[in-house]
Amino acid sequence: MAVNARRRPGRHGRSAGAEEARLDRRTRAARAQGRQSRDDLLTAALRVFARRGYRQAGVDEIAAEAGYSKGALYWHFSGKEDLLLALLEERVDTPMREMVALLESAPPERDMSVEAGREFARRISSQRDAVLLEREYWSLAIRDPELRAHYTEREAELRGALARAIEARGRHLGTPVIPMPADDVARIVMSIFGGLTVDELVEPGSVRPELVSETLALIYAGLLARAQEPADS
Repeated sequence: MAVNARRRPGRHGRSAGAEEARLDRRTRAARAQGRQSRDDLLTAALRVFARRGYRQAGVDEIAAEAGYSKGALYWHFSGKEDLLLALLEERVDTPMREMVALLESAPPERDMSVEAGREFARRISSQRDAVLLEREYWSLAIRDPELRAHYTEREAELRGALARAIEARGRHLGTPVIPMPADDVARIVMSIFGGLTVDELVEPGSVRPELVSETLALIYAGLLARAQEPADS
């Protein structure tokens, strides 16, 4: 005797597909909530680090600043150093990588020294706490061997990316090969950028964005002039 096979509805009359969709929505909502709480904790840590300094800040204060329990903080981060490294990666290094990518891909007619000046002004005005933390991290790395190891690795990665972008920019512009390793040029540019950042943090308003642009333009002009010198000069 033939029997028509029918799929039984899920609990409370829901089909299996509807139940899966409901669970998926709950899972996505939980993930979104988790991302939001993580971001809240990072923002709070950045405020506390800027206000108290990294060494004086504590996880209790950071959790309270964010409005979460200390357990919630430890759910997302292993501790204060983990917060520091996450902030550096997401609030400092990611914008820098975006700027480096722009340098590497921008059309020849786009003046990237002007763009660098604008980015300097933007970082100081809207990301001051992150910039301050990055400079504090530099000072901490001088004395802390573990932080120093991560700092040098991080700097080498960023410097390498900038060096490749400088070489790509030269090819886009059709300029002669620069008479200095691109990695050395990148080190000089990053050091100048860092030094001017400290000046602006200590004496707000002292570093005009145009100063950054003009400095980078002079470096490029000097390298170009050196590259165009006769080989026997």
